[in-house]
Amino acid sequence: MIRAFILLVILTSLGWWLDREHQAGRFQRVDELFLDFLVANARDRFEKASPSVEKPVVLVKMRVADKEEYAGWPPRPLDWQMVLKGLQPFDPAVLVIPETLMWGSPSPEFVREAAEALMPFPSTVLGVEAQLATGANSPAFLGGLDDALPRFEKFSAEFDAVPALGALITAPDELLRRQAEIGITFTRKDEDRTLLPYALQEGGRLRPTVLAQAMARVSSTPYATHRLLLGPGAGAYLANGGFVPLSPAGEFVLNAKQTIPEVDALNLMTVEMADALTVQDKMNLRGPGKVFVIGTDDDTSGGLARVHAQALAQVLAMPRIHLLSGLLQWVIWIVAALAGFWLVLRVPQRKALLRGAAFIFAGLVICFLAFQSALIWCPPTLPAALLAASALFARVAGRVKGK
Repeated sequence: MIRAFILLVILTSLGWWLDREHQAGRFQRVDELFLDFLVANARDRFEKASPSVEKPVVLVKMRVADKEEYAGWPPRPLDWQMVLKGLQPFDPAVLVIPETLMWGSPSPEFVREAAEALMPFPSTVLGVEAQLATGANSPAFLGGLDDALPRFEKFSAEFDAVPALGALITAPDELLRRQAEIGITFTRKDEDRTLLPYALQEGGRLRPTVLAQAMARVSSTPYATHRLLLGPGAGAYLANGGFVPLSPAGEFVLNAKQTIPEVDALNLMTVEMADALTVQDKMNLRGPGKVFVIGTDDDTSGGLARVHAQALAQVLAMPRIHLLSGLLQWVIWIVAALAGFWLVLRVPQRKALLRGAAFIFAGLVICFLAFQSALIWCPPTLPAALLAASALFARVAGRVKGK
């Protein structure tokens, strides 16, 4: 009984301290490495995810074939104002415009009205045209947008392969930038694949592209917790279990066959005069949590708006990682403590360390299998520490064989 009481005091004190340290984030790196290992072994679950039935992403296209119907081409501020006003009643969660909305300086007519049309939308992401650096050590030109362009706070050190930003060429009109967030617009072709960088490196920092900005807004992930893993097993970890698989260079590989709902922007421009939207258009636009991607489109693959809409639809169709609830984690901790009591009271001293290691290994295997089957995981730090402490105590003060 004395051994049991001492072990109870040890495990209670250790559990309280570890829980406090865990909440303070001091064991976060250990848990992140374990999660990276689990995700790396279940990567196919994300890369081969089936298309989403809910269709949360809608492409609102300004067709090249209809350019005579617009005030100018590329579409002028008046055209954008009318399209945005037509979208307001559908209340999307995020509005994404990958193209750079700039018409020269001074700003032409209706830019202010277009900016005011953005105000009702809760979250808007605008694209900034960029080019890559010509050399590895070339300084990037940000054109005064250093503070306006976010940066990743948490990323791995293997970012040498990430494309380097050379310069921001064109930014959206300043009036529009006041109502939105900005991300870098950049895509590239690799043989028959379309790649969308998730970030570009700049002076030892990583700057988000439109895809990263849109995912941060959709998942409500602040950049303080938006973790970017590069190199082998690369991917972006988002809030609520979101994960975006990436190439070692931090690029998203687009599935060009991804189908998305499409709405002709011309039908939105006449809503105030006559409702030209079809029943299918309204079905596509209505619904909670929708993401609208707007831009010019020639009805073929490769357009900025189309590839970003396809990429967002592809990512949002991927399964989510499920962290065990706090209550279930407590249950696991209690089970680990009970296993520790068994080690002290029933296992001979000379076998305690081996049995303790076997328990820890078995727990990790169970967690691995649970993640493989249902993407469920539990941080291993605290239960493993409880078992290790119990095994050490059992080795010193455990049961002596024959007694």
